[in-house]
Amino acid sequence: MDAKAAFRFPAALILRAQPRFEYAREPLLRRMPNGDLLCVFLSGGHTEPDNQNFVIAVRSQDDGISWSEPQVLFRHGERAVWATELFCEGNTVCLFVMTYYAPSRYRELILYRSFSYDDGKTWTQPQSLPNGLLSGSVRQGVALNSGRWVFPFYWQECLDGWDWTVSAVPNGGIDPRWPFRCGALISDDRGKSFDLRGYLTADVPLWENNVCEYAPGKLVMLMRAEYTGRLYRSFSDDDGQTWSPAQATDIPNPASKITLLKIEDKTVLIHNPTASTAFCDWRKRTPLSLWVSLDGTRTWSKKVDLCEMGESFFYPHGFWDPAARQIYLACENGQEHYLLKIPGEVL
Repeated sequence: MDAKAAFRFPAALILRAQPRFEYAREPLLRRMPNGDLLCVFLSGGHTEPDNQNFVIAVRSQDDGISWSEPQVLFRHGERAVWATELFCEGNTVCLFVMTYYAPSRYRELILYRSFSYDDGKTWTQPQSLPNGLLSGSVRQGVALNSGRWVFPFYWQECLDGWDWTVSAVPNGGIDPRWPFRCGALISDDRGKSFDLRGYLTADVPLWENNVCEYAPGKLVMLMRAEYTGRLYRSFSDDDGQTWSPAQATDIPNPASKITLLKIEDKTVLIHNPTASTAFCDWRKRTPLSLWVSLDGTRTWSKKVDLCEMGESFFYPHGFWDPAARQIYLACENGQEHYLLKIPGEVL
């Protein structure tokens, strides 16, 4: 059966990994300045992480009806490559790219960025971020009402076990001696410089964070919190300058990525609202749902399932198109990646 039958809204296949690739992960979907849709993925090698990991992309020139053949954007001769944010604001098209040594899992991320000046067709040589920001993962950026850019950011710290060995890495790389921390990168000069704000910690790893400006100057950050079965949250009332301590919410999560979108007066959370304390159990990443809040994720006015329960589609990434009054959303199951168009009337 065609997997798109599992969705409750119109869906189109963006990419099927096999047979060319063994898998594909974490779609990043954006509209380019010329109107094309571009979707970027992690692939390459036998699994993730693997030193053969590379970044691929496909393009649609007909609003997602059809897609080009995959093109390899970034491949490194010695290290794995991964992209976690495709940021488009005005004429700025920027891809945040990382390399890593696969046996270390993600302890040794080296952070770069690359720009495109022709709607994602070609890319500049990756370069380091300014201000000494050399390691960490940049997530889905937002442009605030004030004009400031804010990017959720997480990194690992070494508290012990500096001389790690592969055999000493438990649970797929989650090691309490190397905890994940969260914060936000802010820029008031359209990315010429960045400052790291916030130092959000917990007794569990906090990562894959997302940010939304739910009212002018007021931000909410939601974070994946491993082994808890729920999301953690922090608030900022000063455009991301300072952040409240991270606290557990009652929002269920099966250790999986989320997406937050600001749509008019609403905060929209797209996620898998199933509580699971297991590490990375893909079977628990169901259903894919859309929740709507009018108060910065404190309460929810609407909850809509985007696919049938039992169908595992996850790692959502997308944007709101105000002209079309639709959410454009990419999601995946490790092999197939789909585009959903969700009308604004649903919200």
